[in-house]
Amino acid sequence: MNELLLLFWTFFRISLFSIGGGYNMIPLMQHEVAAHGWLTSERFLDVLAVSEITPGPIAVNLATFAGYQVAGGPGSIAATVGVCLPGALLLLALGALALHLRERPAFRAAMRGLMPALVGLLAATAIRLALALVPAGAAHPGFPAIAIFAAAFGLVLWKNPHPALLMLGAAVAGVGFSCF
Repeated sequence: MNELLLLFWTFFRISLFSIGGGYNMIPLMQHEVAAHGWLTSERFLDVLAVSEITPGPIAVNLATFAGYQVAGGPGSIAATVGVCLPGALLLLALGALALHLRERPAFRAAMRGLMPALVGLLAATAIRLALALVPAGAAHPGFPAIAIFAAAFGLVLWKNPHPALLMLGAAVAGVGFSCF
């Protein structure tokens, strides 16, 4: 299959079968780009970090940057259109039914079942990404990674800063640690 078509189809499927928004697409995106051999775990983590600090929806940014890594500008367009199209089509098709579905007991029960599973997927992805911070052959991540993680985690729980400020601070800390 043509690489651009494969990028489009892969991100179309990711978007079509992901429920709950962009962050819930991350585990499936990580799985798919690894399965196709497009990005290593470390490179995916880099792309995820850039996607997080870039304005716009995380899933669109991640698809755009991943597509670019695979096939340049045309790859970013194919992946971006692929990730955006299912939502647009589903919104058009289900728009009239959304208000009615929201009040149905079966729909509400399904959402109560889906939410814990989505949190589990996000937790598993967070653990996999954390493991990617461990340098090859090392028993644990280095002090800078642990310090930046602890500071970011603590700040989010304590003050809940804007993500852009948190990422900027983490980038500055990374540069600072690299000077020592």
